[in-house]
Amino acid sequence: MKKVIVLAALACCSVGFIQAQTAPGIKGGLNLTDVSNFNGSNRVSGHVGLFLHHSLNSRWCIQPELLYSGQGQKYQTGEGERTLALSYIQVPVMIQYYPVKQLYFEFGPQLSFLTSAKVKGGGNDVEVDGGYRKADVGVNLGVGVAATQQIGFYARYGAGLTDITKNGNTSNMNRVGQLGMFVRLH
Repeated sequence: MKKVIVLAALACCSVGFIQAQTAPGIKGGLNLTDVSNFNGSNRVSGHVGLFLHHSLNSRWCIQPELLYSGQGQKYQTGEGERTLALSYIQVPVMIQYYPVKQLYFEFGPQLSFLTSAKVKGGGNDVEVDGGYRKADVGVNLGVGVAATQQIGFYARYGAGLTDITKNGNTSNMNRVGQLGMFVRLH
């Protein structure tokens, strides 16, 4: 009897995945970022990347993404304003719920890989890669509207869960708000 129930459950899951629709796409937009416990003001930058939108049924979707994201923060020194410019390759996996056809809410984990860390300003850029961890783990929450089958707009907030600095007495975590547009290519 247990084998029959397990086989029936596997068959239902298989039918769901076979009937699921998958659409690749591109996305991008603005970032408003800062680093926790770091005195200064927000940095405005951007993000761009690819995604694979996979419909599980009419209400639930899963969307893995591969993004480039500029993050960091502005701050003041005795010599003037500086910008901590952090560049990441991010891999979020978003679970999306559609309460109605064109509106969705999303949440999911994210793994980010640091590609560059610089302090900009004062006429020169200084590489500071050695002071920052190469990987960051975070979580995202967002909302979006599909204006058509192919084009939509979204807002997302990402909170880092790990300290991005190697040295120091305080935990410094990434925080990023994103506004953007997506295009599904199907």
